[in-house]
Amino acid sequence: MQNLTHDEVAAKLWELNLELSPEIPYRLETLFPRIEGWFVKGKIKDQFKLLKRLEPLLTEILLDREEVQLVLPCNQSTLSDVFLMGSLWVGTSTCAVLVLTNLRIYCIRVNDTGVPQQSFWQIYYSQIKEVDQSLFGDTLFYLKDGRKLKYSGIVPEDQRRLQFIVWENCKTFRKQGFEPSVSQSREQVCGHCFDVIPPGVYECDSCGAQYWRPIEVGMRSFIFPSWGDFVMKHTTLALMELLGFTFIIGFTIAAFFEGKYLAGIILYVTANLADALMSVQLATRALHLKSTPFERPDMWSLTNPERLVQEQSEAGTGYEGYRVADAAEQL
Repeated sequence: MQNLTHDEVAAKLWELNLELSPEIPYRLETLFPRIEGWFVKGKIKDQFKLLKRLEPLLTEILLDREEVQLVLPCNQSTLSDVFLMGSLWVGTSTCAVLVLTNLRIYCIRVNDTGVPQQSFWQIYYSQIKEVDQSLFGDTLFYLKDGRKLKYSGIVPEDQRRLQFIVWENCKTFRKQGFEPSVSQSREQVCGHCFDVIPPGVYECDSCGAQYWRPIEVGMRSFIFPSWGDFVMKHTTLALMELLGFTFIIGFTIAAFFEGKYLAGIILYVTANLADALMSVQLATRALHLKSTPFERPDMWSLTNPERLVQEQSEAGTGYEGYRVADAAEQL
């Protein structure tokens, strides 16, 4: 990694006619660690495109003085995902982007084209015990509450940058004695107002947005495979499942015509059950938006527009005083 300054990277972006939003504070020297060398222009442009896709969301979710330091595309798949979905389709529903700021780490679910979905969580650096690498090259986060998170698809050079930035920010947190109170180490964030939603809760107290329960998603996939993935907005996977379901229906009907009723029923139930289990597993990893206050007439009179935006209280140069929505406690 080259030792670059902010101005050097900014000059390179200007040379390539690439302009990032001035509303978002970027640490350019860590976002673009190389500006010279073979094929570097293509890598810079790819990173720029990734940032531009995220900018509308980052403009809303970032707090005052929160700086974007690193952005990495990754994958959240596990061995059980590969077993249930197959290696060909697993990446269409487990794509994510890690956004490291000077305050926290966001994991933002994206579709297979890199467009952000309304599903994400956050981790404060005070909740991270260690960042390591598995034997297979996956990035591992060990959290204070005992949870372990695994991400694949991050190249070794980016893993080293990630580990350095996490270490640097953890050191700053300890030095300032900054340890925000949390409901769990990895906190779910509302996809509508960006407030924290406690574990086991599927309705945001701040804005009234509702989320799908895993059992609701699973039941829909059992009744009609691909239904659960459609409500979670895994469109590519849902279409593939729909195609597979037509074959299952065909085999079931063929078995019935041959008088093999039990075999047909077993085939149908087994296939639908496998799809339901897969949908439940995906639904438990993040909150999937079901409805917003503006889609629910019963919430119109209860919604205060001032609660749907982030505000930041008067504070000094440190982290003290950060707030998310007007009902959040001081960090």
